[in-house]
Amino acid sequence: MQLDASCEGVEKHGDAASGEPARPDFKEEREELERILKHPEISRSQSLVRFLSYICNKYFDGEADDIREYSIAVEALGRKESSFDSHIDPIVRVTARSLRKRLWNLYQAEGRSHPLQIVLPLGHYVPQFVRPEAGAQLPAPPEEAALDAAEAEDAVAVEAAAGERTEAGFFSRHRRGILQLALALLVVPLIFFAGYFFGRRTEPPPQPVTRGFKWGDPVWSDEFDGSAGQLPDPSKWAYDTGNSSIWGNNELETYCSPRGANPRGCDPHRPNAFQDGAGHLVLRAEKNAEGAWTSARITTRGLKNFQYGRIEARMKLPVGTGLWPSFWMLGANFPSVGWPASGSVTIAENISLTLRSNGLGPTMIRSTLHGPRYFGANGLWHDYKLPNGARVDDGSFHTYGIIWSPGMMQFYVDDPANIYLVQDASDLPEGGEWVFDHPFYLVMNLAIGGDWPGSPNATTPNPAEMLVDYVRVYKIPSIPTPAIQWQPVPVKAGSSVASIITLHARSYAGRVHLACSTEPATTACSLATSVVDFSDTLSQEDSLTISTDFFTDKGRVVAPPGRYKMTITATTLSGDHSQLIVPFEVHASD
Repeated sequence: MQLDASCEGVEKHGDAASGEPARPDFKEEREELERILKHPEISRSQSLVRFLSYICNKYFDGEADDIREYSIAVEALGRKESSFDSHIDPIVRVTARSLRKRLWNLYQAEGRSHPLQIVLPLGHYVPQFVRPEAGAQLPAPPEEAALDAAEAEDAVAVEAAAGERTEAGFFSRHRRGILQLALALLVVPLIFFAGYFFGRRTEPPPQPVTRGFKWGDPVWSDEFDGSAGQLPDPSKWAYDTGNSSIWGNNELETYCSPRGANPRGCDPHRPNAFQDGAGHLVLRAEKNAEGAWTSARITTRGLKNFQYGRIEARMKLPVGTGLWPSFWMLGANFPSVGWPASGSVTIAENISLTLRSNGLGPTMIRSTLHGPRYFGANGLWHDYKLPNGARVDDGSFHTYGIIWSPGMMQFYVDDPANIYLVQDASDLPEGGEWVFDHPFYLVMNLAIGGDWPGSPNATTPNPAEMLVDYVRVYKIPSIPTPAIQWQPVPVKAGSSVASIITLHARSYAGRVHLACSTEPATTACSLATSVVDFSDTLSQEDSLTISTDFFTDKGRVVAPPGRYKMTITATTLSGDHSQLIVPFEVHASD
């Protein structure tokens, strides 16, 4: 078996001109990673997908030294940076153990013919890519108990020694301690895996009711099919008016309304929001005779609030220095609690790419959640690049939308199946609050200038127009909930233990949000991932950790021995949920 690429080194071809070694492109390695991530043995476990994707991409980026237990737990498996302690939370070791075994099983079967094979060596988490020789087999993974013990010891050694110790030397110095730890841990894995595999075999996945689900017709929409010059439907849209003294961001425009009183500079006879007679709403920004910019900001505030559903707009966004078109939502409780406590959701926005702005350019859009402790420049944002050279100002338009369900937001472009960003409470910073499970209203506007896009210049189109083909809101149909299985595992006071939960869906239900809780509150639980995807599978897994020694705002909490209760909740996009409530024991420590 030939070593192709590993933490020990990889053959690189130097740059003859510079003398510097060229960075490998890892083309074959990336292809093998893609094959493995799509395999059902791996893809049905979100924690395995996140773990393997993280360590391989770190390795491809030349950051193998950063692949440590702590970074995997926080950056890949969703543990909180301020509270993760590898000594009491074994989530990384448990996930690595499961990954090793599944990779080995996969390469013994249909993966045997793969040109490369991924190996996760015992004792650290840097992946290796090996090129198997004809007839050769990967060595079988160690027995579960011995593996868990070795990982518990080796992980500490690798972190401390930064790879300077060899496995052979380490084992020779610590053989007795490892054997003692292996014997002590033998009972727990046997009980866990017996319960886990028994649960898998006694309840096979049910047959699917349907492939995916039907969205049906919109429950609210505006197709903008009015005549040329007709104003937006007043039963659906209202106007925000004023300048940056009201709306902030140091923007330059004044928002105008074709009805009622207006700020200075607005001309109600030349509206900034109107229909073009070709099936589009026009939001127009232009510089008036006095050199001031006017524009439009329309909203459903006071007319229609929304809570959950699929919300989208098909738009053509203008491109130019200082232009800032946006389609977004603001919490309906904004007048009483203010922003960011109300929450806001930017579905799509764009600004030009300039040296000053660090902007997006014509091929990118940004989506962002804003709430307490994550707002403004610190919002939870993500950029999406339109594929195949597409632009936001394409004449064919693009659709920007969200699928909004209890505890979760999914963002897409052009097709609701093209999800490029999923956000839930697990993504919030320490102390952040999820504020998106209440009514919101819609907003569309074309801003000019401001802190982020900068000021317009001579190249900025005047007038600039944001075209909207339609805005549609769909109700999420009722989606059957998945069945949940979990076998309780023994846990000692003052420690933590990780286990596996399995979920079986009755239909291809898209993403499902997971949560867990324990009673009494002297124990705590956490999940490796809080979102699992049933878009193309009926079976999923997640890792669950029970902690009996953790820290709160009031200090350290250690659970006393006794009987406790675990509640695991799975919530579908429609808000339907299933629960599994299971008692478990906390035993006295030795």
